[in-house]
Amino acid sequence: MLKSTLIVMCFGGLLMSSASALAQNAPAPAAPATQAAPADDPNEVVCHAGEPILGSRFPGPRTCHTRKEWDQIRKDSQDALYHQQMERSSNGPGH
Repeated sequence: MLKSTLIVMCFGGLLMSSASALAQNAPAPAAPATQAAPADDPNEVVCHAGEPILGSRFPGPRTCHTRKEWDQIRKDSQDALYHQQMERSSNGPGH
């Protein structure tokens, strides 16, 4: 009796978790056509999930910046990577 109850509970839990996963993947309702595109506003605050914590499936803490700040962060990262690659190529393996 206990074993069959446990099996039914596990099956019900799996069924409920798959239903919630399907609900999360459902398309969001469309925004009204009267609103301006949010990508145009450089002062809009946008939050991104942080890097996953090592050994965890959960994302790290959220980081929030304005679109203008995110663009600057992206540009700074690209510049730093470019300079690292140029230093590495100019030093070469023989130096």
